[in-house]
Amino acid sequence: GYALAKISTYKLCEYISRSNKNYQYKTLVPCNIYGLYDSFTENKSHLIPAIINKLHYAKINSEDEVEIWGDGEARREFMFASDLANAINKAIDDINVLPKIMNIGAGTDYSINDYYQIIAEVINYKGKFIHNLDKPVGMKRKIVNIDLQTKWGWQASVSLKEGVEITYKHYLNKI
Repeated sequence: GYALAKISTYKLCEYISRSNKNYQYKTLVPCNIYGLYDSFTENKSHLIPAIINKLHYAKINSEDEVEIWGDGEARREFMFASDLANAINKAIDDINVLPKIMNIGAGTDYSINDYYQIIAEVINYKGKFIHNLDKPVGMKRKIVNIDLQTKWGWQASVSLKEGVEITYKHYLNKI
């Protein structure tokens, strides 16, 4: 659904631009985003906030192990939300040089296991991880091509660990 929404938005912008020369829309297509205002609830959160919530409660409940669905080898790209906001601000200033459609991403993906390890380090969770191979894994890899973004001269500046640290501090203030 999320991918379909991105494509539909681009197609609508393309149609409007073609139909009316006064409106020349450009479309930025971001990779997965995480950050301060994510939903951390168990049934509504995406990967990073779900792991933060899961490991936080595993830590405070002194759980020795945490389950990871599948083998943990699937790879995902996430970018801190403020980086996307910075890209949008730059795009507004550079609207005339932007291509009609451009991906915006971090340029790096990590395995699900990596996300668990990095978030565990930030949270200081010391337990171990077990893989439930009966659970779904999803697509093997999701990363956007950022060649046009690189040509445009923009890159994400917040590292995964730094973004998780900022997000976790915010999470602690919300719970």
